Amino acid sequence: MSLWPRVILEFLFCFPPTTSTNSLAGFFYGNRLPCSMALHLVSVCHCAPTEQMWRIRSLYVEWYGSPNDRHLSIYWDMRHQKFVWLSGSNLPQLEFLDTPGGNNDTITGFGIKPKAWMLRRKLYRIRHYAHHYH
Repeated sequence: MSLWPRVILEFLFCFPPTTSTNSLAGFFYGNRLPCSMALHLVSVCHCAPTEQMWRIRSLYVEWYGSPNDRHLSIYWDMRHQKFVWLSGSNLPQLEFLDTPGGNNDTITGFGIKPKAWMLRRKLYRIRHYAHHYH
């Protein structure tokens, strides 16, 4: 998780779940995390309400069913460490997003602030006490 964008980590562990659904879904879908695994991760990390889980699943279904649509969402590509447009499967998959000031200024990992310590503790508890995905 040290290479995950900090905002995604904060969405998983800190912010109210309703503010982050589209960003989390785009990040997981764009980085090819299966829907069932993404739902499990969100539910374990955030005790997500049913509405958020339904919304993530419906976005996966919508995006999967749109093979010819362009610019469905934006996500942080873990492999290239850049923002990428999420487009349908029949279109180019690496259309980098042009951002003012460059594309590589995204802060990754937990950092060293006091909030980072709390996030690390929560992640430790999740790793040791949550049921693992099979």
